[in-house]
Amino acid sequence: MSTITLQKLQPDEISQAMLAQAAELFSSAYGIWGPLAEEKMGKFFKRGRRVKMSAERLRQQSLAPGTRSVFVRALSNGKLVGHAFATRWDCQGQQMCWVTQLCVDPEFRSQGLATKILRELRIGEKDQGFGILSSHPHAILAALRAFGGGIEGFDMDMMKLHARGILDASPFEYVKSCKLKGSLFGQEVTDGSVCSGDTSFWVDHDEPLAALDQVKAKGGSWPFGDLLEGCEFIAIDSCLYPEL
Repeated sequence: MSTITLQKLQPDEISQAMLAQAAELFSSAYGIWGPLAEEKMGKFFKRGRRVKMSAERLRQQSLAPGTRSVFVRALSNGKLVGHAFATRWDCQGQQMCWVTQLCVDPEFRSQGLATKILRELRIGEKDQGFGILSSHPHAILAALRAFGGGIEGFDMDMMKLHARGILDASPFEYVKSCKLKGSLFGQEVTDGSVCSGDTSFWVDHDEPLAALDQVKAKGGSWPFGDLLEGCEFIAIDSCLYPEL
């Protein structure tokens, strides 16, 4: 594995070139649109096309004015190979850290890089809780390792009780408007959903579901249930170590 350099940057330290690099990595590595994307979102979102992100759109979604946002990037020989954006807000006197985007170059996956990037987010902060929405199980697992006690220490009761209030306090509309879905939230379901959020994000699920099969094949625990079209898994929990 090559040497990785991590950089944690505040909004006023992030250049347009850095945003363009992050948008390019996301557009090349994140995923493709799923079978219902064109029907739900319009003719430009054809099945199989890569999910694209412009630098300006990335700024709007992850570095909105007035938010307490941060950017961590991972460089290998000067090349961007992974990054995360996160935003903090207060909810009932507790500081939440919400991961708004996590992306790793496919060539650098399965090396613990996502967890290292997320741990870098925490340094010098006093987060009492964290959250992430993602269709990819490895992103969820990385967040649980970086902020909490891993999947084994995940407190689903905390999310059951406080998820709605935390989402409502978010400065981002896509988080605020997320519809909680699954049996964890007291819903009678027959679709296998336990703990997810309906964000109307119609990305293809073949890769995430294949990754989930690998997690289960290795004997890994997965309490989040099934992943439905237009939905993402959601993880919210207390930070194991409030300050690093």
